[in-house]
Amino acid sequence: MACIMGVAQTRRRPMDFRFSPEEEAFREEVRRFLDEALTDEVRTRFGLLDTPERQRFGDRLAEKGWLGLGFPTEYGGAGEGLKFAPYILNQELLRAQAPIVGKNVGIIANVILRHGSEELKREFLPRIFRNEIQWAIAYTEPEAGSDLANLQCRAVLEGDEFVVTGIKRFITSAHFADYYWTAVRTDPAAQPKHRGISLLIIDASLPGITVTPMWTIIGERTNEVYFDNVRVPKKYLVGELNQGWYYVMEALNFERFTLTSTVPTEQKFRRLVEWVRTAQVDGRRLADDPGVRRLIARLAVLVEMARMLEIRCICTAVNPENVAAVEAAMNKMWGAVVETELADATLDLMGTSGYLAAGDEEAPLGGQVLDDYLFVGHMRVAAAGVDISKNLIAKRLLGLPGGS
Repeated sequence: MACIMGVAQTRRRPMDFRFSPEEEAFREEVRRFLDEALTDEVRTRFGLLDTPERQRFGDRLAEKGWLGLGFPTEYGGAGEGLKFAPYILNQELLRAQAPIVGKNVGIIANVILRHGSEELKREFLPRIFRNEIQWAIAYTEPEAGSDLANLQCRAVLEGDEFVVTGIKRFITSAHFADYYWTAVRTDPAAQPKHRGISLLIIDASLPGITVTPMWTIIGERTNEVYFDNVRVPKKYLVGELNQGWYYVMEALNFERFTLTSTVPTEQKFRRLVEWVRTAQVDGRRLADDPGVRRLIARLAVLVEMARMLEIRCICTAVNPENVAAVEAAMNKMWGAVVETELADATLDLMGTSGYLAAGDEEAPLGGQVLDDYLFVGHMRVAAAGVDISKNLIAKRLLGLPGGS
């Protein structure tokens, strides 16, 4: 893709939003793979995080070398190759409703590569790229969500081990993860508070760990994780002591664009447009209503704006020297805003029938509308909420005052 990679050689040259022939050939290879690998039954089982089908699918991606795209071969990666290949792969996985290459690679492997010791790189990166280990990200706590710097989970260094005590809440995948990517407080006296945080890799099989389920409004399992004097070898400290805040923020930047995409938003919008073409209210087609057409046109612009922000973010972040903090925050924030507007507009147009759940024969679009609406709440708070993203944009991009 030639777009936005830098200043064009001539100001008269238009931006080219097309991928290169090699990148499009890779897209076709992914599509052929998905045509063979996916069935409706398998897609249904993908909705559950810890199913054998999902594990086997990840194994097949690993066999293709696609989990290590862009990572050095010395750590089991596939090498540099096509810069946009990881982005293209996730696009096609999302279009096919298959599990994406998620946090194991997009967040954890990236941060280990940039900041982990040589020992950590060699221990974990090859196993991640072979899909041999699963991870849970353990940041949030009862008193530390958006205000993550307020986290209280303590890690005290005793000899060659950290002793970890505390509670983590809303930890997805904790009930089947092999390792916890855990933010802990190592200096309780540090001011500002974020300067006393470190990042640890904690083996989920260690004594003193208890996991209890929590269920979300959309029926997904998340967890509380209790650490009771869990002894973690010092070598599993990621980077430097008390520098974990900066690694966590970097990881959140990766999460804001590697794990969010406009593909599902575009699919929802297209489904809405097709429904509007034929839907009737009081014997009149909705598509004949000028107000409805204006609403649909406005949504089309919002979705396209989200797509452009995503492209800008990817084009910035594809350079390994860049951490696209502002671009990632804008991508995450605007994506959540557009999802909210789209969900609200869809329910407004469908009325009470939009609240019918899957399985009800009168539910429009198979009852997916209600699930989409409920999921918006997650979109608005995951990987830093909309307002947190606005604060970051104001401070980093515009130079406005912000917290320390």
